[in-house]
Formats: sequence, C-alpha cells, structure tokens
Amino acid sequence: MNPKEALPDQSEADKQTNTHTSKHQQRQETRDVITPYAFEVPEELYGTPLATPTRRALALSVDLILVAILSGVTGNALAILIAILLWVTSRRLKREKRLPSAIMLVRILAVALILGGILGLFRNDTAIWTDTQSSDKQDVNASDAVAVVVFTGTYAAFTSLIQEQVEQGGCPDVETCWSMIGEEFVEDLVKLALPKSAKIEMLEELFEKSSTELNAVQYQNLRTALLAQFESLQADVDKVAIEEQAKADAEPEASSFQDHSIVKWFKGIAADLGLGFGWAAVYFTGTMVLLRGQTIGKKLFSIKVIKLDGSTLNVWESFGRYGGYGAGLATGLLGFIQIYWDPNRQAIQDKISETLVIRLKAKQ
Repeated sequence: MNPKEALPDQSEADKQTNTHTSKHQQRQETRDVITPYAFEVPEELYGTPLATPTRRALALSVDLILVAILSGVTGNALAILIAILLWVTSRRLKREKRLPSAIMLVRILAVALILGGILGLFRNDTAIWTDTQSSDKQDVNASDAVAVVVFTGTYAAFTSLIQEQVEQGGCPDVETCWSMIGEEFVEDLVKLALPKSAKIEMLEELFEKSSTELNAVQYQNLRTALLAQFESLQADVDKVAIEEQAKADAEPEASSFQDHSIVKWFKGIAADLGLGFGWAAVYFTGTMVLLRGQTIGKKLFSIKVIKLDGSTLNVWESFGRYGGYGAGLATGLLGFIQIYWDPNRQAIQDKISETLVIRLKAKQ
C-alpha cells in the first residue's frame, strides 16, 4: 500500500482536530467537544468571601415568612405578578436582541394575565355546588372536581329536557320522568367525593327545580322517595369508607428515616407555604431577577447569588435555581446541608443552577 494514499484521511483528521482546537482556544461552548469553560470560575472572583451557612439560613427563614404572608393573597394577584415577571423577561430579551417572536408571545401572555387578574379582582363568583366549607369537609382533588362538573352539567341537561321527553314518548308523564331521573341522580350523587352536606344541598336544588313542574302531592312523593334512597345508599358508602379506614389504621406502616424526623416536619411546612408553582415560585424567581441576585432575605443579610462566571441570573435561571429547593427536600435535606462540607459552599440548588452565594460588604 502506498503511504501517500493515507495522507488525505490523515489530513482530514488533522483538519478536524485543528478545528476543535481552534474552537477551544476561542473559548466557545460548541456542544460537540469537551471544553473546560462550562464550570469555570473567572480569576476576578478568586478570594471573594462566601456566605456562611448561618446567614443563608436566616435569609431563607425571612423569605419563607414572606412567602407564608403572600400565600394568603388571592390567585388573581399572583397572576398579575407573574405577568409583570414575564414583561421584565421580554424587556431583557429585547435588550439582548434575541428571539423577536418569543418577545411578542411573552408580552401577549403577560397582557392576558394582567387583564385576567384585574378582572378577577372585581369578581367573586363561585361555581354551583362547590362550597364545601362545613364541619365534615374533605379534600377534593382535580379529578373529583372534574367529576362534579360533569355530573352537574349532565343532570342539568336531563332535567331541562323532561318536557320534551314526555312529548316525544320517552316517558309516560312528567312525574315518572322526574322519578326515573331522580333515582339515577341519587345513585351517581353518592359516588361523588363530596361531604354529605354538599350532596344534600345538590339534592335540594333538584327538588327545587322539580317543584315548578310537579303538583304538591307529586313533589312530596318524589322528595320522600329520593331522600330515603339517598340515606340508604349514603349509609352504605359511609360504612365502606369506615371499614377501609379501619383496615388502613390496623396495618403497620413501613417506617423510614423521613417518617419520624425533621425531614417530614420541613416537608409539611413546605406544603403549607405552597412551595410549588405558586407564590413561592414567583417570589424566589421574581425577587432574584428584580433585585439582581438577591431575595429580600438575602438583601437583609448582605448576601447575593451569582453565576460561576460572575454574572447575575436571568428569569429562567432563577426559576431553575428555585426548582433546586424541591431537590433539596427530595434528598432528605442533605442537598441543603452539603454547604457545610462543599469546598465552595454550594447547596444542591447551586449545583443545579451553577451558582455561588457570596457575602457582600465584607473585608477581603
């Protein structure tokens, strides 16, 4: 084999290597070769004092107190603040001359949220059969709420078409129609995940509507029959629920470190404060952007969050760092405690967002 035949391939390999080396020397993140710049700390940050764990804990405590206060404010105000945050994001994108189409989309969404939030502040409408503030109230999740809405709409349609059913021969008379629909109504009603008082209120609304189409005797017969049916079926449902609860209480629960520890206590506090996509997310993201790396708590204790390159976080980076708090809880608080042994005192949220927490106005 002639050695010269291998020269083109070798030349091509050298050319590719030189290209990678050239990009490397230009300090560009190419996403196709390994570079040392993603986690590099610039020399001007060397020697900058880090925030102590005590200062960070005190600052976070202040922030959580403020979140607890804000959690009592209506969701309409939350929508307005989210809109303001989106508007700030669009202005930053405009200054950086990036993504003009995204800027327009973000601003449209911001305006929609502001208008919706402002209009919502002047409304106090509540959906029918959704007021469950009673002594026997219970939690209703999203799927249960959907079931209630579907139930309400379905039987509202049925009762409004009774006269047409009689005219079309669907049932012999109005009384029979109301009896048939009422029995099905009660059977489905007891299956809903609602307090008994709410179910009775729904049944009373059915009676009220039937009173306009039935005479006094027919109305009383319908009321007596359906109430008896409801009490019987509801008693069966309650009995099953009690038996299931007793069975669950009798079974020993698997014990773990997080069941009987400070971890569970912190998670309970997090749930009470709404540490999800709500006031906490808006607070930690918004203040970090508007105060350029500080929350109100961090500002009080003269500490600041910066990226590894020394710059401040944008909206998406701030939101990503907030998500790190959830990771800290998921790791049983170890993600937070690691600031005691990490060389640069990075907690898990700092690792995720590539940030450092430094102390301001300190002697160097």
